[in-house]
Amino acid sequence: MSSKLVKQTRRLLLGTVIMSAGLWTLPVNAQVSDAQVGALVEALRQAAPQTGRVDDGLYSEWQIKPENIPRWSKQCIGRELTTTQFESSPVTARSILVCVMRDVLREQYTASGNNESVAVQRAASWWMTGDANRYNNAPTNSYTQQVLSFYQQQRGNAQAQQPATPPKPPAATQPKPASVPSGQTTASSSSSTQISDAQVGALVEALRKAAPQTGTVEDGLYSEWQVKADNIPRWSQQCAGKELTPAQFESSPVTARSILVCVMRDVLREQYSASGNKESVAVKRAASWWMTGDANQYNSDAIASYSQKVLDFYIQSRLKFFSHI
Repeated sequence: MSSKLVKQTRRLLLGTVIMSAGLWTLPVNAQVSDAQVGALVEALRQAAPQTGRVDDGLYSEWQIKPENIPRWSKQCIGRELTTTQFESSPVTARSILVCVMRDVLREQYTASGNNESVAVQRAASWWMTGDANRYNNAPTNSYTQQVLSFYQQQRGNAQAQQPATPPKPPAATQPKPASVPSGQTTASSSSSTQISDAQVGALVEALRKAAPQTGTVEDGLYSEWQVKADNIPRWSQQCAGKELTPAQFESSPVTARSILVCVMRDVLREQYSASGNKESVAVKRAASWWMTGDANQYNSDAIASYSQKVLDFYIQSRLKFFSHI
């Protein structure tokens, strides 16, 4: 990589971000999968320019400028991380970048006419220069082509590991007892629904506060969110690109929160659509999904008090957010 491009990288790397703390509009026609976003984030890591200096002002294996880290971590996991905290946990860093790059890739899919190769190169150009339209211009095009090559390797490896007939998603598992959360595979996103990072963060915090306490140390639930052990490897692989053990998940509340933000983003988006864009109903439906695997139970006798409790905590978190604006 030329010295000119390295200098450009240090000056402009990740200099802009398309998301805000308010509502954003999802492009209606753009469909991207978790596997695609994960492959892009890994490709950006592999293509990260190496300056050869320890004190180059860039952090983590992705070579990120320090001013982006507090903003992106606050946006994606509800808490500002220092550069040291970000760099010390590659799992957390990856999950935050998956959060950031999901909407970038979705937007570039729309801009490219749903051309996957062009969308990836446009996203790489955005990452490098802040301008997706420069993806085919020298000297950026050599970098964007490198990212695309790494991306295609990741996608090829992932597809080679898939069975000829993909299995159907597992059905929701009912809790035992009724107060123990279960959850299921992340719901499909609804591209027409508008939600904000602040709303997702408030929901995840509400689920933490409302988590039922069994009073038993060995209850098979992990972290402050009381997550069932069998969900943790799947969710961490899906959202952070690496399967975590329950112990690893529990030992890092920051990582746990970032993974749950990733999981609950699409859940809340789907429940917004199912509720006719009624925020309070969407939150209660998401709480019911979290507890039982069935969002439709949100107003039933067995789950209504829990879903209302989550809504109350959610409203508290949203009011705190607005009081700081």
